[in-house]
This record gives sequence, C-alpha cells and structure tokens, in this order.
Amino acid sequence: LIDFSTRIIKESQSITLKYSHRKITPEYKKNNSPVTVADFKCEDFLINKIRKKYPHHSIFSEERGKNNIDSEFKWIIDPIDGTKNFMRKYSSWGTLLALEYQNEVVLGVIFMPSLKENIFAAKGLGCYYNGKRAKVSKVKKLDNSYCIYGGLDYILRQPYKNNFMNLINNCYYSRGYGDCHGHSFVINGRAEVMIDPVVAPYDIAAIKICVEESGGLLTDINGNRTIYGGNAIVSNSFMHDQILKTLNSGFESREITK
Repeated sequence: LIDFSTRIIKESQSITLKYSHRKITPEYKKNNSPVTVADFKCEDFLINKIRKKYPHHSIFSEERGKNNIDSEFKWIIDPIDGTKNFMRKYSSWGTLLALEYQNEVVLGVIFMPSLKENIFAAKGLGCYYNGKRAKVSKVKKLDNSYCIYGGLDYILRQPYKNNFMNLINNCYYSRGYGDCHGHSFVINGRAEVMIDPVVAPYDIAAIKICVEESGGLLTDINGNRTIYGGNAIVSNSFMHDQILKTLNSGFESREITK
C-alpha cells in the first residue's frame, strides 16, 4: 500500500507541475473556494489508479466527492492542498492521499513537489520525510515553542479569537503558513504547534497519520482525535492539553464557522 500510494502520487506530479507554471483561470465552488483544471486532472488520475488497483475500495475526494462502496477501506484524496497558493505560483502546495481502514487513518502521503518535500507514514511503521525518519521536536514549554497557523481571517471569525491571541503571545515565535506546508513544520520538528481553523477530512487525513507516526498529536478543538471535527490542532504532543485549555478558556460550547 505504501509503495502503491507513493508511486501514484509521484506520477501525478507530472500533471500538477505542468500547470504550476501556467496562468490558470479558476472556477469557484459554492463556498467561494477556487478549483483549477489541475485539481480535476490530478484527482481523476489518482481515482482511476485506485479504482484499477483496488476496485472494491471506497473513495472520498475533494472535487469528485464520495464513491461509497461497502468496504473497510476508504481512500481520501486532496489533489492540490493550497489551491490559492498554486494559482499564484507560490511553492507551498501539495497533493495529499490517505487510507482509512475500519474508520481509522492508517496510511498517509504528503507530496509538495515545488518544495521538493515528500512525507509518508503508515500505522506502526513510522513517518519519513524525504526518505529519513521524521520526529517531532522535544520542546515541552509553550514559551519556547514555535506556533504556526493557517487562515488568520478564519481564526478571527471564531469565538476563540482572543484566546488565540493569548496563545500566540505565550509562544516564543509565530508565523502563518497554511495547509500541508504549515503542518509539515510540526511533523519534522521545525515547529511545535499548528492551528488550522477550518478543515475538511481530505485536508488533514494524511496529516493525522504523519504527525502521529512522528510522535505528535492531531485533535479537533474539543480534543477529539478525529479528521471530521471541522478544525485541527496539531502539536508535538507535550503541550497539547495546555493549547486546548488556552483556546477553550471561557467557552462551554463552540460553533466553528467558515
């Protein structure tokens, strides 16, 4: 499964890299997020490869939706995570592929070809960054930590926005890097915290297994270890409870909005 997953994502780069150097006119979905011809072509390529190899597996992809089959296996695809970056020729975008088995993510691949960063992980087998074992940092204090965050405009719409600012003030350093690129900083130990305010399962399925296998933790803001919570808090695990407590301070219930 690892060999198959990494191979088809590497092959899909011939599609995404070709379009990454072109001027692209996007379409806009109902939520006003952009989608390009590269998203569709990359996703269709991956879906066709999976259907050919594993015809009895389910597929859940960002653009084409769900292909529900009565199976314990479900592939989850984000053809271009960071489409807005891709459109403007920023390097921080990637293709994400994950596999759920019995409702648990057991395999994930993150390929960021413009950055030449490739990450994959499988349950119990570790996480690998450009071929070398990836490990989260051992920083245990918030005031020594680097905090990464995505979608500041989304964060400022949340009820925890003031708590987020308190969290940032308590960290040693903070920067905004969205999507899989931001999460990769925690996975390979270059940062300790990543706050992703609004996500779909295909945005973080591969992230979850990669950060877990590198020693970290992904939950939603309520502390649930799920990719279906609508948001993601990723950390090296040492300060996770403190981060959740800070963000949730003063709230008995939260409504995540987009």
